[in-house]
Amino acid sequence: MVPAGGGTTATNRAIETMRVRHLIARTKAQRSDTGWMTNDMPPRYSPIYAKTRPIRGGWKWRSARGEAGATRFILTALCNTRRDNWQAYLMVETADGVSVVARFEHHGSHPGLHAHAHCERGGVEAGASGLDGLVRIPKAGEVHRRTQAWTEGTFWEAARRFFKFADGGRQSGLFDRAT
Repeated sequence: MVPAGGGTTATNRAIETMRVRHLIARTKAQRSDTGWMTNDMPPRYSPIYAKTRPIRGGWKWRSARGEAGATRFILTALCNTRRDNWQAYLMVETADGVSVVARFEHHGSHPGLHAHAHCERGGVEAGASGLDGLVRIPKAGEVHRRTQAWTEGTFWEAARRFFKFADGGRQSGLFDRAT
C-alpha cells in the first residue's frame, strides 16, 4: 500500500489482510475527479494499465482518487452509450503497485447490473492480473431485480455509491480537469 503522507509497516500489512468486501465497504473521501474524457487514458488515471489505453469508437472514461484513512483508492469508469456498455473499477494502491478490488458493470447485451470480484483473495493482486478470475455477482443466469437506462452521470453516481466514494475534501491536482 502507498499510504497518504507516508505510512508504517503495520499499515502496509493491514491492507494485505483485508478482504474485498472490507475494501469496498470503507467510505472513501473523494479528493479529485477528471470529469468525462474522450482522449486516450494515460496510466496515471488507471494504473493497472502499463501503457496508455486507447479510447476509440464512442468510449468515454472518468477517474477519481479517494482516501479511507491512510489507504488510497482509484475509481475509473468506462462507458459506451451507443453499445450500452458501462464499467467501473475500484483499485487500491499497494506496496507492489495498484490492485483491482472489484468491477461494477452493466451491459445492454445481457440484463442486470452486476459486480465482479474474487472473494477468496484479499484484493491486493497488483497489476492487470487482478482483472482475471473474478466471480460475477449475481451469476449470469440468475434473476436480476434491476434494469436501468444509464447516462454518464447516473452510472458515475451509481458507481460512486457502490464503491462508497463520498464528496469531501476535493483538492486541485493531477486528476482535476483543467477548466
